[in-house]
Amino acid sequence: MKYLFIFTLHFLGLEYKFQIGITSFKPALFYHGYLWRTQQFNNAETFSKTLILPQFTTKIEFNNSEKLNFRYRLNARFSGANQLANNFVLSSFNSVYRGNNQLENQLYHTASLGYYKFSLFRGINFNINTSYNKRIETIKTTTELNGIKSFNTPIGFDQPEQNFSISSRLTKKINKIRYKLSSRFTYNDYFQLLNDDVNLNISKSITSTIGLETLFKNLPNIEINYTKDFNNYKTQNTINKFENDRLEINLEYDFLKDFIFKADYTFDNYNNKNQNINNTFDTANTSLFYQKEDSPWGFEINATNLFNVRFKQKNSFNSFLVSDSRTFILPRIAMLKLSYKL
Repeated sequence: MKYLFIFTLHFLGLEYKFQIGITSFKPALFYHGYLWRTQQFNNAETFSKTLILPQFTTKIEFNNSEKLNFRYRLNARFSGANQLANNFVLSSFNSVYRGNNQLENQLYHTASLGYYKFSLFRGINFNINTSYNKRIETIKTTTELNGIKSFNTPIGFDQPEQNFSISSRLTKKINKIRYKLSSRFTYNDYFQLLNDDVNLNISKSITSTIGLETLFKNLPNIEINYTKDFNNYKTQNTINKFENDRLEINLEYDFLKDFIFKADYTFDNYNNKNQNINNTFDTANTSLFYQKEDSPWGFEINATNLFNVRFKQKNSFNSFLVSDSRTFILPRIAMLKLSYKL
């Protein structure tokens, strides 16, 4: 079977940049002309479309170490050859995919706002970023389920969907210790097309991390981070909630000029609220490396998965499935390494 796909784009844009005080502005307008052609099963079709896509950027520069940036853009994205091909493809042992040559473009708004501040004298580094996306014309995959079998095909969809995120990070250095605090919140809503039903799904997640690291030259350096995750997945009939606690400890020590000792430890506490499943697992690795100065030879003894943990557990969410999965880990391994640098 012969399949032909040709895509042509021509565009013309105009940007204008000006400044008022400490604020600079750059509005822009772009004209895009699209032409694409598909040929399959001896049938050839040609499509064309023109779009006007605006952009806008603003930057406020209070000083060299404090800035505020805003960006907005209207975006268009066209389908690739795989989505336009009308042939059937076996994507997995129980899933069949078929393209759609009548697809046009996706159209979506993106906006972001970021603030950055740095002070070398106070040892502070702070930034906060937000982003917002709204899809007004999109390409959705419809799914037909029959037992464990599924048939998927893309279609044009004009119901608005949106996602929003905000993240921040603060670091503060006091003497030889750097303290860290970060957080992130994400929100996403989108429609699920399953067996001719159209349902709105919503996912929310919050991740926060607090930690510190030492910055010694002749003493062992340690980094400690504690992270708390909340995940909430809402579908038409159910709400799934997951929580995870993670403690990470990393140690590195350069001693006697030629030796480097490293060790890391991670503890996870995983909680599936709906199924009342709670699992804890911890992993640890360590290594000792020796290389004499100006010598190409290096020697290392390392050990991985010291506690012989069998698996890690996590959750994920897609258009029609909330999954609780396990990742299996190699058993405890100890190795002696010999290296030579040319």
